[in-house]
Amino acid sequence: MPVVLPVKCKFSAHELWFNPASSNAHTADHVICTTSRGQVMGVVVGEAYSISDSHYETVCGTCELKSVVRVATDADLEYASTLSFKASAALDVFNRLVDELKLDMKPVGVEYMFSGDSAVCYFVADDRIDFRQLVRALGHELGVRIDMHQLGIREQSALAGGFAHCGQELCCARFGRGFDSVSIRMAKEQDLPLNSAKISGACGRLMCCLRYEFEAYHDFKKRAPKPRALISTPLGVATVIEHNTPKEEIVLRLEDGKRIVIALRDMDTSPQAHGHGAQQGCTCRPNRITHDALARLDSPEIKKALAELEAKRSSQH
Repeated sequence: MPVVLPVKCKFSAHELWFNPASSNAHTADHVICTTSRGQVMGVVVGEAYSISDSHYETVCGTCELKSVVRVATDADLEYASTLSFKASAALDVFNRLVDELKLDMKPVGVEYMFSGDSAVCYFVADDRIDFRQLVRALGHELGVRIDMHQLGIREQSALAGGFAHCGQELCCARFGRGFDSVSIRMAKEQDLPLNSAKISGACGRLMCCLRYEFEAYHDFKKRAPKPRALISTPLGVATVIEHNTPKEEIVLRLEDGKRIVIALRDMDTSPQAHGHGAQQGCTCRPNRITHDALARLDSPEIKKALAELEAKRSSQH
């Protein structure tokens, strides 16, 4: 089982996993790490821990786990500060050259590798960009080898940070290691208003949180009676007017206007519906509420209606 050390680097949207090797690094330590582009400095955000081989393959595939070189010394921290000042100046050059070359891209930042002989230029763009001329110009002005790295719009939001409509930190900045796809279907399934201003995040794309409860809504709606379905009850026929998915409740309205709020698990399926479902080879949705289920509801109005119904039946006998 691999042992991983979670490290947050400046231009990574989420923590990265490294092999702690013999570094003896702990939470909040600054460390020098080896990456595919060179050595970078990061901050350890948790203690080393073991993960299963299957989990590692799911997250990292066949990529080799890079190692932590050492815990940063005072000299390393001072050198990193120097590189940070150089990167700020390089970003100004990056912006100027993009304007001069009229490229449809937005520079985000520049990161010098710890060796100081190469730099990574991060940018956001809607389409693929031919940046060969830009790379030559940057290399000439900065005097180092240049790598270009295109960020997705969600990655940029994660790096910038901020708060969402709900008042919480942006999901892309605090959850997960990747960016799962989010579709408009997820908003429709949750009966949300299809107003882009209300279901879009700070990045301008659909909010990441739309996918969190999508499966719950999808599963509930497969089991629950559909809106406007007719439900048989001892008090008469009721119509489904609303779903409360988080509580797995159904809201119905009787013909006389009374409302019934009942848990899906307390609803029943009639024998006739079961027989029809068996013929069709499908699972039937609940289509009735028994007297006992209604009697268990904490509703004075329904209890009163049931009492009146019992009194009426008694008088007829």
